[in-house]
Amino acid sequence: MARKDEGGVEAAKALAEVFGNSPWEAVALAHGYLRVLKGESEDAAARVSYEMGAATLTASRQLLKRAVKEGFLSVLQRRDRTGSAENPVTKLFPAAITEQRFLELADDLCTSRKGLSYSDDRQAGHSLTDFTLREGELELPVNVKNAGTRFEKAAELVGLDPNDCIPIPAYKAYGAVEKLGPLIYVISVDYQLIGVLDSLLPKLFDERERVAWDLLNSYAGARVRKAEDAFVSRIVKRHWDKIGARVKDNPFHVVSARKAIRILQTMPQRTPGIGLRAWGTGASAEVNVHLSISGDTKPWPDIADRIRVNGVSDIITAVNHKKTEVVYDPEI
Repeated sequence: MARKDEGGVEAAKALAEVFGNSPWEAVALAHGYLRVLKGESEDAAARVSYEMGAATLTASRQLLKRAVKEGFLSVLQRRDRTGSAENPVTKLFPAAITEQRFLELADDLCTSRKGLSYSDDRQAGHSLTDFTLREGELELPVNVKNAGTRFEKAAELVGLDPNDCIPIPAYKAYGAVEKLGPLIYVISVDYQLIGVLDSLLPKLFDERERVAWDLLNSYAGARVRKAEDAFVSRIVKRHWDKIGARVKDNPFHVVSARKAIRILQTMPQRTPGIGLRAWGTGASAEVNVHLSISGDTKPWPDIADRIRVNGVSDIITAVNHKKTEVVYDPEI
């Protein structure tokens, strides 16, 4: 059987070794398939796949029967190509690398100020925060972002130089303000990162990882995102010395979610879809508020110095700053 399905056997072994007990259904089926090849009954193997997170027990049996008859790869769900977000290298690797860079900065900051600590919130899922800086009862939520695509029509559409423009999804900023209050975005603008990774990453994979990477880019299925996250985390941690050496010098810029919403409210022209006619002709479908790096953000070293000297409370107070102003309040 192995001779008839050499590619499928190799794929199943790579999935089982690289992803272990991942709940991605392709991994669950791989474990069941390999058990069948070792002589276990299809029923027992199907139960293993089912318990790991594949389809129902009946469906797992049917899929394994097909895999034995038609080859393992025939039962996997092909990935639909719907844009760059479907390719993990263009989204997940830059995000994970940028988060790792900030993690080192946060660790250094906590070392230099007694009583300051941080928590890594990423394992909780794709939420609004990546890290939280803590001091006593005070918490400063942090969302780390990588801006890797230049908005080439920024001058025409939002009045900003393309090299001085950062997009923040409006709905995420609103959600952060409502749920977390003083959340800050810590943003790395790096338009070369994807190109660096395109050439660097393939050199880092071992043979099984290379097969697993090809499978991630070719197949989807239930809970594939968890497998993508696990793969990216594995590579970034294992090869951080080589990856970090190529990306560590890029600066971070800081802005609060509250400020992003304030800009949306007072300068709607910075948010195509709200303040721009003929929306859809020059920007993506997501409604972003566009910030000026030079005018709206502050360098991370300045924020870190304030925390080091005055504590987290200084930044929370700055984010929550209020002023009184006269505004229109029309009756009609």
